[in-house]
Formats: sequence, structure tokens, C-alpha cells
Amino acid sequence: MKADKVKHYYMSDKVVDYYARVSHSVGLWYSEQKIFQRVFNDPKASLLEIGCGCGRISFGLGQLGYANLLGFDFSRNMIAKARRLARVLEIGVSFQVADATEMPFSDNLFDGAIFGFNGLMQIPGRDNRRAALSETFRVIRPGAYFVFTTHEREMAKWKKFWKQERIRWRKGEQGKDLEEYGDRYEPTRLGDLFIHVPAKQDVVEDLKSVGFKIEADVLRSQVSVEPENVREFSDECRFWVARKP
Repeated sequence: MKADKVKHYYMSDKVVDYYARVSHSVGLWYSEQKIFQRVFNDPKASLLEIGCGCGRISFGLGQLGYANLLGFDFSRNMIAKARRLARVLEIGVSFQVADATEMPFSDNLFDGAIFGFNGLMQIPGRDNRRAALSETFRVIRPGAYFVFTTHEREMAKWKKFWKQERIRWRKGEQGKDLEEYGDRYEPTRLGDLFIHVPAKQDVVEDLKSVGFKIEADVLRSQVSVEPENVREFSDECRFWVARKP
């Protein structure tokens, strides 16, 4: 699996247009709003949104009164659309193109960071995901929080699938484009969407390996009952709240 295949998906016009539409039609999830406002309780805090896409989360935070927001994404087409939306919506969010595994920011710069919509797990390769975590740790100040979401293989809905997938991997019969157990391409009307579905313990190990302290983890359904459009947009996921000591 190549990172450029993933990037190509997020550069396509139909994917960019879809993410632009849901920036408005879906907006912040109830669960996101609850957690963000609880964790980032200073609206003047400098917050970094990693993998911001067309700005769904950043715009939602801006509408809640957060005034110091920077979002970045590796898709220049997503960023171009986010900038246009920011002008139309008159929301003061800055956007730029950047790579989560090599962030162009100074050490200890931000008061907090967010990697929403399971974006961390859309980075192929565990070493690359750990690099993104390490970079996040580097650019937020000591005491700052990092909030992100993941799916996980232990979720009841997917246990049977992953049991069968484990057997395929043991036999060497997994998909030819898959590099790690947990990788999958999800067929969608927009194309094949790559995502890595980790075991919960994998996430714990990855966070600890770069120095984060885990403050909380909770399923979205335990935080809030989401409306139908949110449930259609994203399946159940786990929120993680980590802190840089």
C-alpha cells in the first residue's frame, strides 16, 4: 500500500466536494462539542486541527467562539476548498497544506490538538502513525491535550469480520494491497477508503511510546446520542484524550 494512493483519494474532486458539503450539513457532532468544550475550556487557546479536510471541525469550533484555530491537511485540494469556505462563512480559521508526519511548526507551540474523524488511522503504516503522534507531542506545550478518534477491532459489530480476517492473514490470503493486520479498504460510492482498524491496546502502546499520558477514552455512544446524519457519516468510534506531561 502506498501513501500516494491514499492521497489520491483525498485529492479527487468528488471526495473534496463531499467533505465540503458535510462541513455544513453534518457540522460538529454532539459528542465532539461536549468533549472539545470540556477539554479545551479556554476559547482563546491556540488549537491545531490535524487532517482538517475541508474544515468541518475547525468551522464548528469557530462558531462556538474559539478564536485561535489552525487547520492543516496533506490534500491541497481540501485546503483550497476550506479556505474558500472560510471566506464565505466569514470564520477566522487559518488553513495550510502540511504532512502530519513532518509538521512545519515550532516545538511547544499549541495549547491543544485535534485529529478528528479517525484521521490518524487513515495514515498507512504503524511507524508513520507513530511519527504523526510524535510530531503532535512535539508541537503542543507541556500540559496540553490531544483529542482524536479511532475505530477498534474489539467492537462487537466487527468481531466476526476481524476473526475471519485473522485467519486470512495466517494463510497469506489477505488483500494484496494490505501491509498490516488491521488495514482495510472500505468500498464507498466515492472510491475505496483506506483505514487501519487497531486493537485498543495498539493505541495505548502507540501513545505511550511517544510520551503521551492517557487521560480518558470513551465510546462516542457513551458521550451522546447522535442524530441520524452523523451516524450515517461515521460509524461508532472511540474518543481518546491524551496529555503531554
